[in-house]
Amino acid sequence: MRVIVISLLVLIFFKEGLAIPSGPNNAYTIIYDLKYDWLEYNKDLKVYIPHIKENNSNKIIYSLRINFNDYPGCYLLLKSQNSNDYLFFGSKMKQVLPKDEWVKFSYKDLSKVNNNAAFILSIYGDKNPENHSVFFGFPFSKASNIRKIKANNFLDFSPRSFSSIQSSLVVFFLFCLIMMSFLTSNFSKAYKKFYSINDMLSFKIKETSFLVNKPMDRPNMMIVILLSMFSSFVFILCQSKGFDILSNNFIFQNGDSFGVLTSNFFKLTIIIFVLYIAKYFLINTIGSLFNIEKIVDIHYFKLIQISLVFFTIVLVILLISYNAYFGNVSNFKNLFTVILLFFYSIRALIIYFSINQTGNIKTLYLISYLCIVEILPILIGTRLII
Repeated sequence: MRVIVISLLVLIFFKEGLAIPSGPNNAYTIIYDLKYDWLEYNKDLKVYIPHIKENNSNKIIYSLRINFNDYPGCYLLLKSQNSNDYLFFGSKMKQVLPKDEWVKFSYKDLSKVNNNAAFILSIYGDKNPENHSVFFGFPFSKASNIRKIKANNFLDFSPRSFSSIQSSLVVFFLFCLIMMSFLTSNFSKAYKKFYSINDMLSFKIKETSFLVNKPMDRPNMMIVILLSMFSSFVFILCQSKGFDILSNNFIFQNGDSFGVLTSNFFKLTIIIFVLYIAKYFLINTIGSLFNIEKIVDIHYFKLIQISLVFFTIVLVILLISYNAYFGNVSNFKNLFTVILLFFYSIRALIIYFSINQTGNIKTLYLISYLCIVEILPILIGTRLII
């Protein structure tokens, strides 16, 4: 776990030093990404206003305010996911954007087309500006030379990249790190047991263990809180990748500011924690109905243990690949949904074999019990996500 913590610290605080390949053949380094700068024209006010995704605008033309003097020597690169989108510089149509092909404009090209350094770039034909990639960048060879020059400069006036989720990620990570430190200091035995891969894959469980026969004890509750924080962190990261999980409801706020993301993180953590506690009472109730109360504690321990290991691994992978290219939104959503379904299926199998080792329980009873407490919630959750 120390290796994981150190890796995450390096990733969070030093990832700005990593080059982000993009553009044609991934041969360009992004200097400034314009994905947060989209504007739409307000006919009533006769001004350009920031585009807000949550407003569900039906406009089919979106604009960017460009000043190429701010990025001397850079290339302006554009790509559209749709065919028949039209590119305008000011009020003049420049060209039709080809589908999924990069269009490149050098500093010299832009200065020839526009008399003024500042102009309005508009794309007509799509209701969703997120289907377009627009950024200023350098070829890798030039970018490396620029970084060497900057290293010797006392002041750096390059445009600062901005992502509204980065500040929130640091806060979330620090809270998770504090919680992990608290657990390792005060409940080290419980912490090691829950993170033991060998113990997780073993079907033989000591029923007399204090972690198994006291599911509502303080060490277990602390582990459930950590699991809830990790799960919340994962869903916030998925939201930033376009997997729309939290919007369109009255509990969570829409937007991606620091305050909104932090508020959603803690709300989601509390909800997930309550759901895990409710899950214990559900399996306890169903176990009583099937007269198999003795396996309830084992089931709950195994459920928390497997979930903690899984969401820890997923969180590490998502943080490492935070700047990587996932493809379009639907692909990431489908991929993550498949991963979740695979995980819950494996978890149900491990729980089945673990319970089956505890005594003579009729297979029909056991399968019926697991269908109610494991399979049914998976089906309901998948339906809500999709």
